[in-house]
Amino acid sequence: MTTKTKTTKKFVIEVIGEQVKVNKYGDKLFTLIDTLGWEYQRMGRSGREVYDEICHLLNMIPEDEVYMEID
Repeated sequence: MTTKTKTTKKFVIEVIGEQVKVNKYGDKLFTLIDTLGWEYQRMGRSGREVYDEICHLLNMIPEDEVYMEID
């Protein structure tokens, strides 16, 4: 039986006005979320709502907008 060493990863994403400050892991997460936007049209309605909310929290899009208008 092998013992796994516990690793800790600290994600820092700090939104200050228009600025976003990140550490290495926060930058990777921010980039992955941004990349996920390419799949926005394939997401279901609830998935798009969650994605928009995440983008609002990270100041990627204005609070009163959605990532992309879908008919």
